[in-house]
Amino acid sequence: MTSKPISKWVIRILATPEPNLFLFAFLLNFVYEVWQSPYYEFYGKPTLADKINDLTHCSFGDGVIILLGGWVVSWLIRSRYWILNPTWKLTLLFTGVGLAITLVLETYRVNVTKAYGVPVLAVPGLGMSWLAVLQWIILPPLVLYFARRQMLGYRKAE
Repeated sequence: MTSKPISKWVIRILATPEPNLFLFAFLLNFVYEVWQSPYYEFYGKPTLADKINDLTHCSFGDGVIILLGGWVVSWLIRSRYWILNPTWKLTLLFTGVGLAITLVLETYRVNVTKAYGVPVLAVPGLGMSWLAVLQWIILPPLVLYFARRQMLGYRKAE
């Protein structure tokens, strides 16, 4: 008997934008981070556990950036559920916010804190990798697509 209220509660949470945005952002970015990792200095770390820790840390941060982008768009149009009907302008804004945050953070981490280096494919003047720029052009629209499909599926289940 107690499983019914819990399952409805879980469905309600999973039907909201934020868990879906974060989940798909984390998963897609983790795959992308694994793919691009040989082009970064941290790939030379001694153990697999060190590499996985760095990849997870980066993917978690990417998920947070996606959430920030979603909240900016939500704030501007005054609806958290814009994801269900994303126009090309909202998708561009969402992607642009993530790209801008990434440009600032990556440039800071590479040039100021020297947290890691980008030995190849560096953007002239910024020092960050072109792969990170491509990541933030390609993945946010995919995250929106998967989050929207997932949310629409939960809405049908209710």
